[in-house]
Amino acid sequence: MKLLALVPLALRAMRRRLLLLCAFAALLLAFAGSGRLLSGGADHVELDPIFQLGGATLASAFLLSGWIIGRLPLIMTLVLLAGIFSQDRDTGTARLYYARPVAPLAVYGTRFLVLAFLAFAFCAVIMPLFDLILLSQWAGPATFVLVAANVIAYGTVVAVLSVWTRADAWITLLLAMLAIAWHGLRAGGLLDAVPVGGRDFVTVLLPPHGPLLALENAFGQLSPIPWGAVLDVCVYGLTMLVIAAFALGRREV
Repeated sequence: MKLLALVPLALRAMRRRLLLLCAFAALLLAFAGSGRLLSGGADHVELDPIFQLGGATLASAFLLSGWIIGRLPLIMTLVLLAGIFSQDRDTGTARLYYARPVAPLAVYGTRFLVLAFLAFAFCAVIMPLFDLILLSQWAGPATFVLVAANVIAYGTVVAVLSVWTRADAWITLLLAMLAIAWHGLRAGGLLDAVPVGGRDFVTVLLPPHGPLLALENAFGQLSPIPWGAVLDVCVYGLTMLVIAAFALGRREV
């Protein structure tokens, strides 16, 4: 009960972030609705009337919104979990937790679960709504699997980095970009000159972009969910959580 009492306090401290995320989500939904209106009553967005109205710039903006909605779980995760431990350490709040009988690991573990679930729930509502408005259909359960996988993969990386640095979310974003580039180079055979052990080591350290890409492709193509990719993400996330818990128990405040 003591741990649950801390949840409203944590959410109240993040009200500005939550309001900004709500505004961002409302903007995406409004963008999707305007696309349907500009399509002249079609059952899904048509780019031809949009192109005639605003040229390539407006059409590209609508295509970009579709790309952004696929990155929404990453955005929500980084914004909500940023500073999950490092912010308390900088403000001195962590010292209060360490001085109380409640274990700090339990405090921050509960906070992680609450914020991760909030990121999941937010995306689980917005993404299907966006697809329904824009395309009159949605990808079904694959949407929830994709959201959960992104929250697990990137949220756990933020948790590990937050033990050591205040720039946890920014570094996670850089690692995500590096993972995308690394996966592309490896898939294209441009890293064949690198020893296999070195390639595998870097791939294991970076966020699991390969499995996430497989889930994203299943989401976009309405194909069966690749559960093997889900397992890979879960193993990576569990490993990161164990590392975060170990580091948190030994971090000086």
